[in-house]
Amino acid sequence: MRIALLAAWFAAVAPALALDAHPGARAITFDGERLVHAADGTTPVERWREFVPAGEKIERWTRLASLREYPSHDDPKALAGNLVRALRRQNPEAPSSIIENPATGEVIVDFVTWPADRAFIEFNLFRYGRRDGGGTVAQQYALRHYGEATAFLRGLKAERPRLVDLMAREGLRAAR
Repeated sequence: MRIALLAAWFAAVAPALALDAHPGARAITFDGERLVHAADGTTPVERWREFVPAGEKIERWTRLASLREYPSHDDPKALAGNLVRALRRQNPEAPSSIIENPATGEVIVDFVTWPADRAFIEFNLFRYGRRDGGGTVAQQYALRHYGEATAFLRGLKAERPRLVDLMAREGLRAAR
């Protein structure tokens, strides 16, 4: 299955040279859902913008998309590796996967994680690629479920390959 996804990704994104950070976008679409701007910020390393469904608060979201720009980092694979290492330090039991497209240098990371109190469980999907004008951009899509996680994880087993494929083929799009 992973090889089929990777082959589809090569065919779909081989012509792409860089991911778009959708400057100025007030809303993003992914998987048929429109997410609106909810938060943004800057650190010495990154600029980020987060989007959630209309009516949800950033403090308690169920779906989240983010655009993260790393102007001084030109290696998407290194940034993806840093994310996985940080995840393993924080939650060693969290399952994760990395898929690399050598033709474009893009990397997809996906993982499931949860806090120590297990108040929620989260599926995260990141697509790292070179940014137009230099640097790296990461597109993130995440699903969060509060409470008992069994049904969420059962559904995610079937949903994960479709979402990974969608991120590889289309990524986040600026909503009109």
